[in-house]
Amino acid sequence: MMERAGRLLFRWRSFTPVLLVLVAVPLLWRSRGPASPLWLAFGLVLCVAGQALRAWVLGQVPDGTSGQNEKLIASALNTTGPYALTRNPLYLGNLGITLGLCLVAHDPWLLGVVMALFAVQYRVIIAAEEQFLRQRFGAEYDAWCAHVPRFWPRFARVDSTRAWDFRRALRKEHNPAAAWIAVALLLIASDRLHAPLWPYGISLAVVAAAWLAAKGWKHRWLHGNFIADFRRRLRETVR
Repeated sequence: MMERAGRLLFRWRSFTPVLLVLVAVPLLWRSRGPASPLWLAFGLVLCVAGQALRAWVLGQVPDGTSGQNEKLIASALNTTGPYALTRNPLYLGNLGITLGLCLVAHDPWLLGVVMALFAVQYRVIIAAEEQFLRQRFGAEYDAWCAHVPRFWPRFARVDSTRAWDFRRALRKEHNPAAAWIAVALLLIASDRLHAPLWPYGISLAVVAAAWLAAKGWKHRWLHGNFIADFRRRLRETVR
């Protein structure tokens, strides 16, 4: 049952933050206002650290392994780079960003609820992934599990068989990075409704422009591919 639930949540994991927003709104409504700057400082540090970890992973892993897929795939077993420290570095990065946004929101109740939901979701997802990888790689996977922790990283020397590729990381991460930065800006602005809000509006516009530039670069909009990309997305939506 856990494996089936994990496969389902794996497929839809990109949309579960929408449910978190529905939970968060009533909690955030009552906690808006000034708070200690330490909430903001620690929150942004965690967000940046989580994003850096995700960018490290996605900038070096080969296609057909870790990534933003809708189903479990693995053409090879990643065991070097960040995968020599933890077997789930992408999810650890997600935790950093999620926890960081909760700290920016400075609501202890929200922090507790979100962490509980995060733990449940990723525990079943990881269970499904572990079963899949054990069936796929057998003894090789068991040997990796024997010395690399499931989640919390160990301190060890990191070697990598692949160079880190900034362009690949940008192609993979421009959507989630723009999303959490925009959410952080909205949370900060909501604490300062008595002050001028135009700096936050400009900041959001810059984030939106950077996101569109990255997306246009990825899909080669300036090389005449905008219409083709729009039609592809429309077909995917209709399906």
